[in-house]
Amino acid sequence: MLTAGRPRPERGLPWISSSAKDSEILRLRSLVAALASIAEHPGETRGFIEDALETVVTLTRATGGVVLLDGPGSELQVACARGQMSEIAEEAFNAGATLARASLAGPATERSDVALRDDRITGDTRRRHGLHALIATPLRYGDDVLGVLEVCSSVQQAFDDIDGQAVALIGNAMGAALGRQLALEENARLLHRLHDALLDTQATARMYQDAASLDSLTGLPNRSAFETQLEAICAAHVGQPHRFGLLFLDLDDFKDVNDTYGHAMGDEVLRATGAALRETLRDTDVVARLGGDEFVVLLNSLRDADRDVRSVANAVEDELARPRVVNGVRLRIKTSVGWVLHDGRAGADEMLRSADAAMYEHKRSRRG
Repeated sequence: MLTAGRPRPERGLPWISSSAKDSEILRLRSLVAALASIAEHPGETRGFIEDALETVVTLTRATGGVVLLDGPGSELQVACARGQMSEIAEEAFNAGATLARASLAGPATERSDVALRDDRITGDTRRRHGLHALIATPLRYGDDVLGVLEVCSSVQQAFDDIDGQAVALIGNAMGAALGRQLALEENARLLHRLHDALLDTQATARMYQDAASLDSLTGLPNRSAFETQLEAICAAHVGQPHRFGLLFLDLDDFKDVNDTYGHAMGDEVLRATGAALRETLRDTDVVARLGGDEFVVLLNSLRDADRDVRSVANAVEDELARPRVVNGVRLRIKTSVGWVLHDGRAGADEMLRSADAAMYEHKRSRRG
């Protein structure tokens, strides 16, 4: 049998990792720092180009990048390349095998989320070299265009709007530095927009985090958030059995509630179940809704693991079965509860399967 857990901090979803929006805030701050560095310290030309390309590849999480400069006869020449872009010949760039030529024709920042189906790109280079997403921007110096900065990814739709803005901003800064002049007015305008985007990101970060991690009906953590937390706790307790337990709850005759009173009543019963579980359990315990009428509880800080889990399971059943009024209807919420203890080896999937099986065994025995 599986088994036990460590104390969790106070209630309030502390186990949820930083959201994607939190990560974007860090990316925006890194971009501001990179722009300042490029604008103020261009240094020796070749070293400056290499450092700037490495910076933009890192910021956008690209799998390759290239700086192309105008050569004789309007041909592009590779000044520096990284990753997948280092395998592509100059002739391919000049033939339109990437977005470089399209960016020069604008001249404007060009982005392709699905490069294999992009009519702006010609030839088979994108397929042979795995170029599934691209961003290219011209390197401007005043009214002149000195070349192109381009990044790629081996994954479709790998780049977002902040990546596109990062490439455009760094391209502007590189063009100015390469022309021995800083494009101060343009960068000031774009940095102001960047600052506004940072403020908007901070204001909406919590909303995106909650939307990704919470069940919209009950406000409890959803399956994805709970499985992530459970997997982390299992990994932290390898070789330490009987430290935490898992309850698996399934409401009895829930279909009859929907059939008799309607689905709106069913939703209210689910909300009431979530509220009752939170009120009954400790702040250190984690309650989540997996979906439908299935709930799970992660029990931490168990002293006598087997006795404590049994006691909590009985208390949960008793509390839910207590008569209550839901949407004007007096009823009892009957539930079947199965439980397991972490055995020091099992992962999240195995614990959930075992607890689910124990719950169904409990349900069958009660019906018998």
